[in-house]
Amino acid sequence: MTSMLLARIKRRIPALALGGIAGVALVACGAPAEPVVAIDTQATVAAVLTAAPPAATSEPTAAPPVATAVPELSFEAATYRNPSAGFEFDYPAGWAVGPDEQYSRGGITAFSSWDRPTDVLPGATPPGETRLDVTVQLWDPKGDLKAFLDQRQSAWDGSGIRVISEERWNLADGRQAAAFVVEGSDGTPAYFFLTTIGDRYLVLSGEGDLALLAEIAHTVRPTPLEY
Repeated sequence: MTSMLLARIKRRIPALALGGIAGVALVACGAPAEPVVAIDTQATVAAVLTAAPPAATSEPTAAPPVATAVPELSFEAATYRNPSAGFEFDYPAGWAVGPDEQYSRGGITAFSSWDRPTDVLPGATPPGETRLDVTVQLWDPKGDLKAFLDQRQSAWDGSGIRVISEERWNLADGRQAAAFVVEGSDGTPAYFFLTTIGDRYLVLSGEGDLALLAEIAHTVRPTPLEY
């Protein structure tokens, strides 16, 4: 019974989500149910930005670049640019932007589709609205997207969060990027986009309209650094 269940699950879930299969099989066999886990993107961001750097890993492996064209946008766009980090992207005009907060391991800027004070980070996302957190993170080893993704996957696995879908593409300068839709055990979905940005890492994470968040992520592009 267990082997047949695992075979069905493997056909439905992408490879990066297979870490959660063992837990599903145990539930099917009568083991105690895992606690319900909701995805708190803000808590995830804060934990990463204030955490100590991990030990360096050995040689990274990179996938061959695959160029991806940016499709026409479905929204009226404004452009957010971070000249000190060297990137920009488009987001829906009229969204609330701010605050821009700095921590020991990087910074965060909050975007939201609803009106709110922009001098404090937003609280819970209201029904039908969309939130996006943009973080620039210091993390070792530098410039190793595979190691960064492996660390994030390990954290998700340890928290009972599973990957529902995964997408890979390259930015205009050939830099690799990855995006994931993940889900907590309570069924709450969230979106994560990750790439390298100089000697740091850029992460876009959010909840709400996941298709819109993916569309925003596909507009991320490198810009010249300004000091």
